[in-house]
Amino acid sequence: MTTALPAAVLEGAAAFGPVAWYVFVMTATPGPNNAMLAASGMNFGFRRSVPHIAGIVGGWLTLLAGCALGLGVAFQSLPFAEKALAVAGSLYLAYLAWRIANAGAPTSAEGAKPLSFLEAFGFQFMNPKGWVLALTAATLAPAVYGPGGAAAALVAIGVVVGVPTMSAWTCFGAGLARLFRDARWRRRINWTLAAMLLLTIPFMFR
Repeated sequence: MTTALPAAVLEGAAAFGPVAWYVFVMTATPGPNNAMLAASGMNFGFRRSVPHIAGIVGGWLTLLAGCALGLGVAFQSLPFAEKALAVAGSLYLAYLAWRIANAGAPTSAEGAKPLSFLEAFGFQFMNPKGWVLALTAATLAPAVYGPGGAAAALVAIGVVVGVPTMSAWTCFGAGLARLFRDARWRRRINWTLAAMLLLTIPFMFR
């Protein structure tokens, strides 16, 4: 009993690692969500960006669990779904880029506001990077955790890995706000982040 428990723990940790590492790489590297979180942190601060973070986490955890339960198979079986997703996602990204480009400093942006929970939640189902993450993770997880435990394992991994990485990107944006207090510099950074979002649009149609 005393030797079996540590062995089981080590085995579980070894199995947890590769899937968690994949999720970490996908959530930590630059993408639409992280560019928006950096912009939100810079323009509105970390506290006001919490609903945005929560919406992203809630949306792609739902996507992860759904793909593990078979949503991914249904999605891939519809020939028009990928193209419809690309069109809807690109239009929404263009809208979000416009919002970022026109956001100013917290003291001067009277009409600007961070993304709400529902806006961030809904975008996850139009985000191709999120679908790639979810579909790949859902393919890897059953072999590691078994068909019955894949969805729960992916949700746990998503919380443990995703929340810190998304919070870090928001804090990065808040740090930029402290570093670049001049309104002209903030506007340049906003335009740069907006351009980053627009540059991801062609990848949606590959």
